[in-house]
Amino acid sequence: MFKFVHHVRFLVHDRDAMVEYIESNFGMKPDRLQVYENRGMKNAIYKVGPTSFEITEPLDPNSAMGRFLDQQGPGVYHLAWGVDDIRQVAQDLSANGNQMRGEGGITQSADGYLTANIDPASSLGLTFQLAEG
Repeated sequence: MFKFVHHVRFLVHDRDAMVEYIESNFGMKPDRLQVYENRGMKNAIYKVGPTSFEITEPLDPNSAMGRFLDQQGPGVYHLAWGVDDIRQVAQDLSANGNQMRGEGGITQSADGYLTANIDPASSLGLTFQLAEG
């Protein structure tokens, strides 16, 4: 089912401070910096082989990411697995008893690829995402 780790999203209090930390300590610059006002987040996207890691600062403390950051502190928010047929994967996960987020279990990312998001109540509290594209 899983082809590769598509991306890992880390939540932080200050995206720009983390970008500076990563550059000064690891010599890495982000591939792109993004602000998604409508999604309530600021991102720094880094590519390492086929995998991206995203440094995300929630802009709304009352959003799901804002509440997660407040309760859990900085760290991994979710892991996204790369898959080929996202619609089939979402159907299979639903058939196995997982509650999925979004219409038919499918959502579209800010970058335009499709995702299937398992509700953490179904996955023992961990947030798993699957991504196609």
